[in-house]
Amino acid sequence: MKDIVPGCYKLQEVNSSFVMKELTSMKSTKSTGLDNIGPKFLKDGAKEIAYIITYLINLSINTKIVPECTKRSKVVPLYKKKSKLEVGNYRPVSVLTSISKILEKAIHIQVEEHCVNKGITYPLQSGFRHSYSTDTCLVYLHDYIRTAWSKGEFVGMVLLDVQKAFDSVDHQMLCEKISLIGIDPTWFESYLCNRKQVVCINNNMSSEQIIKCGVPQGSILGPWCYLVYSNDIATSVNCKLLMYADDTVLLVADKNVNTISEKLSNAVSSCSQWLINNKLSMHMGKTEAIIFSSKRKRHMTKNFVINCQGHTIKPTESVKYLGLHLEQHLSSDITIKLIVKNVILN
Repeated sequence: MKDIVPGCYKLQEVNSSFVMKELTSMKSTKSTGLDNIGPKFLKDGAKEIAYIITYLINLSINTKIVPECTKRSKVVPLYKKKSKLEVGNYRPVSVLTSISKILEKAIHIQVEEHCVNKGITYPLQSGFRHSYSTDTCLVYLHDYIRTAWSKGEFVGMVLLDVQKAFDSVDHQMLCEKISLIGIDPTWFESYLCNRKQVVCINNNMSSEQIIKCGVPQGSILGPWCYLVYSNDIATSVNCKLLMYADDTVLLVADKNVNTISEKLSNAVSSCSQWLINNKLSMHMGKTEAIIFSSKRKRHMTKNFVINCQGHTIKPTESVKYLGLHLEQHLSSDITIKLIVKNVILN
């Protein structure tokens, strides 16, 4: 990181042309927040209200205070996978007010540019970054494995399962980390303080509750905040670490399977300790391991296991990472079968 002085970067005012662009580019079909001011209303009245909204955004930036009305959100549970009767199989998405999104966008552009200019973001983090995607991460992973194979090495991989990562971010620690990367955290302290939410299911709303930790999923700044919060996890391990937001994998390549087991076991333990220190936690029961090898050398991987804090993680023949099934020999058989099945069903 280049010449960073903690807390020295100050947020700058925005102009009305930026606000006008954001207002006119709003999608009218987007959900309405708790203020009941829909995006269509703001879009249609852009010319009349752009100056007023610009004034309010700049007032927030200069006073370093985020208006309370923009910190109220409606949380809608979004089904992910498996049983619909299990609460853990839903992801909470925050529906924020439309004006708060413009405010967050104005801040996000500045802090993201600061991170890029100073080389702050972990290089192998592919989530929520311009010009990076799941493809970036998967291409790097495949290249790493193939390169290791060409040297006669095996590649061990552990897929960490961080429990409710976005919802568990500690606000004080986040602001400290924002300061350490050179940004004045005062505005973010106000942004995170006294946030409130209601849960909405089938148009029925719960009572309003104060959010004591976590960053709002569905917001513009939430993902950036999590990237800052988890940015230093790589310093806790002595192996290759790939990240896509909170999807984290550990990689070790070596000609000796036992060496891979030992290094990955130590890395998992170190990551677990880092998570504890940062008030996050790992679900050992959902953490998976796999060792990539050619079919010719498959018999040499039978003793591969990961041991961490009394838990034993046995390898599987295939894992699912960022939506792609990865098999021990990278044969793509499972992926092809699923594609054929979907074609037949449709």
